Amino acid sequence: MDLTQKFKKNKDIVYKEEGDGAFLFDPATGNLKYMNRSGKETFLSLNDQQDLNQAVNYMLGQFPDENRRRIEKDLEPFIKELEENGFLFPLHRE
Repeated sequence: MDLTQKFKKNKDIVYKEEGDGAFLFDPATGNLKYMNRSGKETFLSLNDQQDLNQAVNYMLGQFPDENRRRIEKDLEPFIKELEENGFLFPLHRE
């Protein structure tokens, strides 16, 4: 996984917090995703200004007892799923 990759959130999705987690919904496709607290925190930390490495660092701050490699390992399939469902788009490097 390229930790220097940056992402842009799909501006057309609906984000709704529910308890400790949150839902993402894409009205155009009907895709729905529930995120637990760590998923929600990861999603909120991603923007076109921060790369995945900064997201990992943010998660370490939120969950200081967690191992960095574990966060990186968990991040990869989560980001891939968000991309595949159109909730995030990778920013292309110039």
